[in-house]
Amino acid sequence: MSTTFNTLLAGALFCVLMLLVLGSLIRSGIPGIKEWCLANVLAGTALLMHAFADALPPGAAIAAPALHAVGVLMVFAGFRHFLGRRMHWFAASAGAGLLVAALAVLHDLPDVSAWRSAALGLFEASLSLAIVFTLLRARKSVRWRFPYLFSASAASLVALGNVPRIVQALFDAGEMPRAAWDGFFLAMDAFILPVLSFGAVMMVHARMMAQAEQAANRDSLTGAWSRGAFLELVDRELSRARRTRHALSLLLIDIDHFKHINDSYGHAGGDQVLIDVALRAEAVLREIDYFARIGGGEFAVLLPETDRYAAQAAAERLRLALDTKPAGDRDMGTRSAVPYTVSIGVASLRDADSHSDLMRRADAALYTAKAIGRNRVVSESD
Repeated sequence: MSTTFNTLLAGALFCVLMLLVLGSLIRSGIPGIKEWCLANVLAGTALLMHAFADALPPGAAIAAPALHAVGVLMVFAGFRHFLGRRMHWFAASAGAGLLVAALAVLHDLPDVSAWRSAALGLFEASLSLAIVFTLLRARKSVRWRFPYLFSASAASLVALGNVPRIVQALFDAGEMPRAAWDGFFLAMDAFILPVLSFGAVMMVHARMMAQAEQAANRDSLTGAWSRGAFLELVDRELSRARRTRHALSLLLIDIDHFKHINDSYGHAGGDQVLIDVALRAEAVLREIDYFARIGGGEFAVLLPETDRYAAQAAAERLRLALDTKPAGDRDMGTRSAVPYTVSIGVASLRDADSHSDLMRRADAALYTAKAIGRNRVVSESD
């Protein structure tokens, strides 16, 4: 068997393997996977058609590169869909249509193989650059950036690898080592889809890891930090506060008569109150603050770089934002469907504190706030 046949067959096999890997991920519901699966089907079919071209009708010489190009287009569509970007199907379809038309016209003309290769190279290079720009714009908003950089680098190499195709068509004087380039072009066409698909799989895996981390560290109902994750954050911020000698404060929040709310409005009403608390708190707190749900109707807020006076002021702002019971001239538009109030305990970091010491003092302040009438803020200094 020739080297060309083996290369094409190996590329088709890798497409099948990537198809199986991507197919196993479809149930995750992550967007883009179906497009990447279709891309490998098209590319694998195109490579097999190239490998067995002698046994196929003459039209396969047009169909095979067209299928491969559409496969690259579907890879691009998969990245757009994965990142929540709109796919401009009209422009993409017009470009693919022009490529197929160019391949058909050039196929009937003699001595224009370089131009056919250049047309395919120009299409693939354009899509590869579009993939690069799409990924580089999105990588700043994700935690795991390596999969994005890998995919962008692979697409950049594809774009650069297609430059000689275009150069040969424009400046062919019969002196360029075309035979040497043909093997490179063949290998690139054979493995471009599997490599880009591998990058896509890495991105899917990174997103699944992020989703798993989100599920582990966040309360599923309110989106606030979970108790376990919050305690880790307290330890981290406590160490940082000691190292930098900055203040640190903690608020413990309890929804007043939360059991009565559940009894009166049902658990659906109680859940709505919990969600409302999280939404209102998010609107009041700073970006550097940590808001967590630590129990049934109990929440906590960690306030980095905040002394006890600023913490008391922040707690009072939060209490007012979470007081949804109608009273006098209160703006009725801010009321919750289920009225509620909260009690808040405040504690600030001392030199020898552990996170349990800080929590214990804030909890004692909260207990006092509930004991003397609820719907109020009590600091440990009170």
